[in-house]
Amino acid sequence: ILVVCVIMGIAFLGVAGLFPLGTRNLSESRVRTVATDLAQQKMEELLTLKSDDTDLNAGTHTDPNNPVRTSMNRYWTVTDNTPLADMKKIEVRVTYPHGTTTRDVIMVTYKQS
Repeated sequence: ILVVCVIMGIAFLGVAGLFPLGTRNLSESRVRTVATDLAQQKMEELLTLKSDDTDLNAGTHTDPNNPVRTSMNRYWTVTDNTPLADMKKIEVRVTYPHGTTTRDVIMVTYKQS
């Protein structure tokens, strides 16, 4: 019985070591989901604008609400005549902290000018 208890104790310690990893992954997934949602919201907003709106001028634009959700920065880049003439490439990027580095979510779409 003692041997079985030792083996079970070692097994439980191994399983218990997985909980911090699972918690970190859950936290990362939650933050990434929020970043994806923020990128999607901005993309939908940009797609409803007329092509001559200043938010769709070529170049990089920063969100006036930065930082969004206290720690995320959202900006978008518009490139004219890409991939074809009379089209705009719109790239929305949301950056967020991850430990000592940053990660980002990027969404790209095209809109006819």
